Amino acid sequence: MKYFLSLFMILTFAKVKAQEFKFGKVSKEEIEQKNHAVEKEAEAAILYKKERVNYEYDADNGFTTRRYVHSRIKIYNKSGLDWGTIKVPLYTSGNGEERITSIKGFTYNMAGGKVSETKLKKEGIFREKVNKYRNQASIAMPGVKEGSVIDVEYKIVSDFAGNIDDFQFQYGIPINQVDVTVEIPEYYVFKKYSRGFYPMDIKQTKKNRTMQVNYRVENDPGRLNGGKRSSDLSFFENIYKINTQNIPSLKNENFTNNIDNYRSSLKFELASTRFPNKPYKNYSLQWDDVAEAIYKYEDFGGELRKSNTLKEVVEKIKTSSVNDNQLANLVYNYVRDHMNWNGYFGVSSENGLKKAFEQKTGNVGDINLMLTMMLRYAGFDANPVLVSTKANGIPLFPTFEGFNYVIAAIENDNGIILMDATEKMAPIGILPNRALNWQGRLVRTDGTSNSVDLFSKNASKKIVMAHVDILANGSAEGKMRTQLTDNLAFTYRNNNKGKDNEQIMDALEGKVAGMEVNDLKITNQEINSKPILESCSFTIESSSEVVGDKIYFKPALFLAMEENPFKQDKRDYPVDFEYLKSNKMSVTYNIPEGYQVESIPESKALALPDNLGNFKYAIAQNGNKLQFTSTVNLNTVLVPSDYYESLKLFFSQIVTKQEERVILSKI
Repeated sequence: MKYFLSLFMILTFAKVKAQEFKFGKVSKEEIEQKNHAVEKEAEAAILYKKERVNYEYDADNGFTTRRYVHSRIKIYNKSGLDWGTIKVPLYTSGNGEERITSIKGFTYNMAGGKVSETKLKKEGIFREKVNKYRNQASIAMPGVKEGSVIDVEYKIVSDFAGNIDDFQFQYGIPINQVDVTVEIPEYYVFKKYSRGFYPMDIKQTKKNRTMQVNYRVENDPGRLNGGKRSSDLSFFENIYKINTQNIPSLKNENFTNNIDNYRSSLKFELASTRFPNKPYKNYSLQWDDVAEAIYKYEDFGGELRKSNTLKEVVEKIKTSSVNDNQLANLVYNYVRDHMNWNGYFGVSSENGLKKAFEQKTGNVGDINLMLTMMLRYAGFDANPVLVSTKANGIPLFPTFEGFNYVIAAIENDNGIILMDATEKMAPIGILPNRALNWQGRLVRTDGTSNSVDLFSKNASKKIVMAHVDILANGSAEGKMRTQLTDNLAFTYRNNNKGKDNEQIMDALEGKVAGMEVNDLKITNQEINSKPILESCSFTIESSSEVVGDKIYFKPALFLAMEENPFKQDKRDYPVDFEYLKSNKMSVTYNIPEGYQVESIPESKALALPDNLGNFKYAIAQNGNKLQFTSTVNLNTVLVPSDYYESLKLFFSQIVTKQEERVILSKI
């Protein structure tokens, strides 16, 4: 796909001469700098970032890694003050953990024309458990204000020798200089993957290394030195160095699924290990290998193979169904309504499907594997689909870390029906936005797998119909009916969950100055399989502009698109609309007595290249009435960056057109 290939486009940027940076040696010039040399509007900048990863060995724990980090950050204005707190994610599991140590830092400011420094104290360092797999260290630097420079060093010790965390080379602020060194013993072979637009020059060399290894002899007759021994271990290391300067910031724009998918970064993925006197192990994978291996997990495929769990429940459900469509819906609705999602992701069952069912709660794996199992009992060709959520990013290469979510799928003659029973407001076939991340991988019982598009083939529709009286005093009153389908209906139900009509009317009134909403009626709010129907009456003060004997008003009224969501001059990554969309409004206007139509906007039709979308605008007079329609269709979920200029112009023309006014004049 060409939008996927655009990840590797190169963005040229000015180069500056590399500088020498030593921890604690901050210059007066750095503190007095008022704004960034290249990005004048930057809130902050990383003046220097240095990272070094190497391996250590001991007989008890084998190889572990050390990651040494030095960051120097300049704060330019109040918006950049958040950069005064550095957050460090730390992975943990039953097999080990990552630990942060050797933290030290200073904040530098100008005071009386001289450089003053404030030392980081223990009170500024916080450690917290984020979830069962992640801890986090927060380093809150003291005395941070506009103009400050912070200088921080720390070390991360990791028990996971086969895993090297990604190196990030791009943030929401510019970086002046980065130095990265990775030293990997010959026993570990890693593949390197890069993403993003900024070019990185990776220099690879080798060097010999000898380290002293201490070990204990359990059956030492003399017990000399307590049974401790030491010996030299000699091997060569592969050295990777990246030195680069003046990296531009990467700004998050509207309609971006996950900015990290496009951030310049480098990933080391373990390909194989070859230790002395041990068999060679190959970790290089294809996506089929990943899917097959996951299916063999006892808490994944093992749970699906259990023969009696929930079978009786399905047999009872089958007695209430008259056809396959109804049966699939009944099974889906049962799991969705019976189970409560605990907020955790995961491709596998956390505590077993039987226990999850009894407790009526579980992670994503518990709920959607349970759904898959029950659909199979009901006679469907049902299989799990492995997914990477938007927050987890788009996996560019086969890896077990690539999938962190699972949904269920039914295959039949009409195609594939995708479903996720974690969401109480979602009907069958509608996935939450977090799971709408390009493609998933369907895994069958025989170990085969194939990619599956996660996007719905049906457009989510918003259809607004209204009858409006334009009044001579500039106000308007009327009735409006809105219909929402599919993902738009799902979003509406989620946004209004637990709200009464008064609260929903208040929210509608809050969107338009001088608007009063009455007689609100919502149909199908609790019937997730049907469209939302919302009707109300309304009045709007000053909806029109009265100038002398003329009245000016926008036919789109408060439904008009008021600004272009695309403001950047260029965009280097795809636009993600989340799902196909169709937005149509149809309004009938009654002209006030004693007035006539002097002019109306011209009708207009626009189309994006390659049928990516279209816009139609029409207005016509029929006696003392005006009939107005406007339709915007987005026919593609992901729009490649190549089309950004066309897309920006398209929305600009919509905004301009919907701003045009009808002119009425007194007879």
